[in-house]
Amino acid sequence: MPERHDIRHDSHGLPEEMLEEVVATFKALSDPTRAQIIYILTQREYSVSELSEKVPVSASAVSHHLAKLRALGLVRSSRKGNQVFYSIDDSHVAALFREALFHLDHTRQNLPYMPYQTYVAYLPEEAEPTGE
Repeated sequence: MPERHDIRHDSHGLPEEMLEEVVATFKALSDPTRAQIIYILTQREYSVSELSEKVPVSASAVSHHLAKLRALGLVRSSRKGNQVFYSIDDSHVAALFREALFHLDHTRQNLPYMPYQTYVAYLPEEAEPTGE
């Protein structure tokens, strides 16, 4: 059963600290390289060298982007032997990115509004999150 989070719907808006964290998350995802890294990591975990083969930046730049994503809790790392692998931190991150893709698809196709609960019923089953 999904855990309930204590997020209050307040007509005065989000508390300042939460608002700053939401903005930081979207700001991190607004960078094309970081967005591509997140998308790739929704498929499976990758090492820095594997990721650098999939995005048009050096391994050093990939590491820099991953450090920012990790600081925000969007990705996590695990060591296997002498290599470090990165994965999505949890299913919320993948869902956030997937929702952005669904929104784009929905608006590009000019589809009519569908209530979220109905829309979710059509989604494929999610793969088990990697990690701990």
